[in-house]
Amino acid sequence: MSERQQSTSELRQALADLRDRITEQEADRGASRLEAIAMMAGGFTHEINNLMAGVLGNVALLRTQLEPTHPGHSRLDAIDAAAEKAGMLSRRMIAFAQGKAREPEPVNLNSIVYHVLLVEEQRLAPRIRIVRYIDPDLWRVSADQTQMAQVVLNLAVNAVEAIREQGRVVISTRNVELREDTIPSRSELLPGRHVMLTVEDNGCGMSSEMVARVFDVDYSTKSPKRGLGLATVLTIVRANSGHVSITSKEGEGTAVRVFLPAIESAFESTAKPVSELPKGGETILVADDERMLLDVIVETLGRLGYRVLSANNGQEAIDIAKRYEGTIHMCLLDMAMPVMGGAEAFPLLKKARPDMKIIICTGFEEELVSHTLLGAGVSSVLLKPFRPASLAQEIRKVLDQTAAAK
Repeated sequence: MSERQQSTSELRQALADLRDRITEQEADRGASRLEAIAMMAGGFTHEINNLMAGVLGNVALLRTQLEPTHPGHSRLDAIDAAAEKAGMLSRRMIAFAQGKAREPEPVNLNSIVYHVLLVEEQRLAPRIRIVRYIDPDLWRVSADQTQMAQVVLNLAVNAVEAIREQGRVVISTRNVELREDTIPSRSELLPGRHVMLTVEDNGCGMSSEMVARVFDVDYSTKSPKRGLGLATVLTIVRANSGHVSITSKEGEGTAVRVFLPAIESAFESTAKPVSELPKGGETILVADDERMLLDVIVETLGRLGYRVLSANNGQEAIDIAKRYEGTIHMCLLDMAMPVMGGAEAFPLLKKARPDMKIIICTGFEEELVSHTLLGAGVSSVLLKPFRPASLAQEIRKVLDQTAAAK
């Protein structure tokens, strides 16, 4: 090898090393950005859930002012459904940002496919074009929304990273009716209706040897920090009785297909008029800094026969607990409040009123409070946004359990 050839080879290697370092730095910056997003998502979720709980409560109160045949009920139904969905979406947002899993529920993959990479598209364009083909009548699957988002994200990121310069990523959904003769080979799928998610790129592609190893947890075509993407996809899909298949050819691109069993269950509203909710006559202290939600809870519980005391923060709740002369049977305690939050106020409230039952009302995930408070005497946790029906039933359950224990 001549001196010039050696110099050129060394330069190419140096450029390749630099490109790898830049890729890893971008990955680290991306991880830091996701951590910041997770922190912001927690705060946004709390505020959104507070507002949606207030909306649901006001809808329930308005129902009591309308005759059963009033046409306004259909409008209230629409508001109720929208607020319920907003609350579900906000909880999914924080769960996804924090990597938490939730119980399986009916999931429409179209909404995930639409939103994944929606923000990143502006950064990727015009180098990479993201194309979506979705079946508007897509069947739903029973799965965890957060995990399904992780599946779509991992596949999309892999497809993007397979394109070195310019290219296209196609994400599509389709209903498929599998028969014995059309079930993918080496799968445990059963005949019947399935949803197929496909993520296809026209990137560098893989050899047959690479495809054979691509699901191994100890194998990665990327830097050590960026592996496990497809292994994670396979684990999640198999846990949901699905199957993953890959076709790829070097220089032509890769197509990944995910099959998941379809379900037919439909969402049913659980809204009930306030007049039909369980009633009581006990005294309840409500501590929440969101004025609209506080007013709704106070009015709802008042209509149900309870004596209601209200506080705008934890310190006010403690002051009321100390100076009120009668019995306070229960406290509904918000976690995030100014002056003093629920976590700080809880032990002081228990000290002032040892026999008072406390229900935590929070817009954050239950796991964030369960370990520190449930074991210390919290009777229950209600995730916002909750309907008046859920609140009334939970109050009665806790109070009736207390009465039965005596």
